[in-house]
Amino acid sequence: MMKCSILTIHHIHNFGSVFQAYALQQFLADNGYDTELIDYRPAYYDAGKKKLRTLVGKLLNARAYLVRKRKFESFIKTYDKLSARRFRTFADLLAYGGDADRVLIVGGDQLWNNYHLCGRDDAYKLTFAGHSKKIAYGTSMGRDNFAEEELAALAGKVQDFTTIMLRERSGVEQLNRHGITTATHVIDPVGLLDIEAFRNMAKKPDIKEPYAVMYLADSSPLLDEAIKKLSEEMGLKIVHICGFKKKCYCDVFAKDVGPEEILGYILHADFVLSASFHATMFSLMFNKPFATLLPSTKTNARIEDILSFVGLQDRILRTVADVARLTAPIDYTSVNTSIAEFRNISQEKLLDALMALQED
Repeated sequence: MMKCSILTIHHIHNFGSVFQAYALQQFLADNGYDTELIDYRPAYYDAGKKKLRTLVGKLLNARAYLVRKRKFESFIKTYDKLSARRFRTFADLLAYGGDADRVLIVGGDQLWNNYHLCGRDDAYKLTFAGHSKKIAYGTSMGRDNFAEEELAALAGKVQDFTTIMLRERSGVEQLNRHGITTATHVIDPVGLLDIEAFRNMAKKPDIKEPYAVMYLADSSPLLDEAIKKLSEEMGLKIVHICGFKKKCYCDVFAKDVGPEEILGYILHADFVLSASFHATMFSLMFNKPFATLLPSTKTNARIEDILSFVGLQDRILRTVADVARLTAPIDYTSVNTSIAEFRNISQEKLLDALMALQED
């Protein structure tokens, strides 16, 4: 069976990153492919950790930081099959790209969004492997407001991909305008797996009362109003999960949680409030009452896209007036149908793309 090597952001201690990397690798392994994650850890990820505010936060919360770090590293060690060699630079990857029989797959959060450092890194456009078989799956461009010259530059670097499968429909439309006619829209990698796989991984929190989980939203009057409604009017305990700085009122501030615990908090929550694509995605998959705040105009296309796709764009909170919609029930009948169809189509696209390369 053909060997598949995935290049994504798999190692940072971020809930969505580790689960999307695991899911893509696991889906391919489940379908008989010899699959590994390329252990690429460029220095700019470490540089981001050295900012003064980040360092101060870690020092003040040293125990929680170390516990969380250990849990994420344990998840990666347990669930990921990594390449034998670790790569730190683009130059290191040049030798790795020499095997023409290997299929290289790039995919994941923000990888082609040049607002982020990873989006400016040509490693994630697989340019180190000029003659290898290359596809993109679930790759995110993250925004829908690229300048035409930015799109032209991106299209030029990925024009030799056999197939490009993007997470956002807006990304497909943008690349289509620049001659990338192979681009199509697919579900995020976590959507490839059966929901039971994630239910089995989730760790149930030790909370007896009904609760709402708040994940990754920044402090704002809008967040405060949403929390007030969840707490005072809906009678829910507030569980705050995101970093070490308190962003809003909460009854529980969980600073040291790992991937399986965050998943468990979402699975068993009575409400999920977040500014996270993957918290939103898992809310949909678990059929949870939820609402989402948009993190930034430069990164939020992925959230708007999936909610528009399933017809739940009204679950986005944009103004304080929108908070009144928190109590509105969600009819998941059509949502589940849309996601199931999207999953099946996406699975077929990915497997067909690999089969075509295998027969080439």
